[in-house]
Amino acid sequence: MENRRNFIKKTVLGGMAMLAGARAWSNEVPDVVVKDVKALAYQKGSDRALYVRIEASNGTIGWGECSPNGIGVIQTLVKDLLAPLVTGASPFDTEKLWEEMFWTNHDLGAGGALTYAIAGVDNALWDLKGKLLGVPVYALIGGKLRDRVPAYGGFGINGGKVPIAKATQRAVGLAEHGFKIVKLRAQIRENNLNPADDPTIEYYKAIRKALPSEVTLFVDPNEGYTAFRAIEVGRALADLGMPYFEAPCPNEAMSDTRQAVEALDIPVLTGEKCYNRWMFRELIEKANPDMINPDFSKSGGITEGLKICHLAQVHHKMIVPHNTKPMLASAATIQILASIPNCGPMVEYIETSLYPGICSIFDQGIEFSDGEMLLPKGDGLGLVINEKRAKQLFGY
Repeated sequence: MENRRNFIKKTVLGGMAMLAGARAWSNEVPDVVVKDVKALAYQKGSDRALYVRIEASNGTIGWGECSPNGIGVIQTLVKDLLAPLVTGASPFDTEKLWEEMFWTNHDLGAGGALTYAIAGVDNALWDLKGKLLGVPVYALIGGKLRDRVPAYGGFGINGGKVPIAKATQRAVGLAEHGFKIVKLRAQIRENNLNPADDPTIEYYKAIRKALPSEVTLFVDPNEGYTAFRAIEVGRALADLGMPYFEAPCPNEAMSDTRQAVEALDIPVLTGEKCYNRWMFRELIEKANPDMINPDFSKSGGITEGLKICHLAQVHHKMIVPHNTKPMLASAATIQILASIPNCGPMVEYIETSLYPGICSIFDQGIEFSDGEMLLPKGDGLGLVINEKRAKQLFGY
């Protein structure tokens, strides 16, 4: 019996020693606070971004990204309203800080500009937490279920104002770049519902003919149809081989979306313009889309994004994120997708060549390979920003 006890003791201690050799873990959360919060804006044409840089009291830095729509407004919200709430707090208190940022400013509106701003701060805090602990974000939010997700590239035709030849060339270029899924954004919009000169089907036919047969093509009308027209166009496109239909009806007309979902034999996905868990609850209950596509740089960042994903899972909905920023927003998105069970069949991704200024500050960015977005291997969000180049670009 004594020999058996000695064997077990030696085995356990030996295993602990091996683990300690691999990585030194502490039972205590690092004793640091947020020292500084910066909202950094850059814009040169469509090459634009709003980044949040958070520095801890020990000098560790975390980075996050807000959606840059209304870039000056969002920057002001971060600087004047959110930074004071976060400064001096523990970066590990992400749940508490999210609630304080949201509810303190809730009278400004529960979604949109406020959650855009919160997203950048929240993602920066998660990046900072991972770096302080020496682990990637996915390890803190559920572990790794996958290390890559098929990515699609998209482009718009401005309601038919872009010539068909140019649109076709753009689609073929995405396929040549390595995308195996391409999205045609018709950009009809809510204020131009059911246009008489709807170009969608004509463009789809031309682009589908030009693309290799192995490349998937689907359409996003950008919420440009009422129910009957969404069903009419959706059926016509499904007959042409389209496998998904994104955002056919306005977010303000959820009953129309529900009618389209019930009438069509292909999955309908929507949700880009829902910005928190309550808005997604309403979307699921009233519109019942087959898949939902939150944008985590708009819908409150990783903390709120996980709640949205878990809510979707309860209702058996897959997550297909809207994601049009190539670096920090993409990094937050892939960290979430790596860790959730209900990751959908694809994720949106934008070519880095469209953002030369922003992408120039990264020593290590998002990797796109063989039609897939790859999970970064570094700590936090996994990306590495060159501080010298960032200071030159943002002027801080």
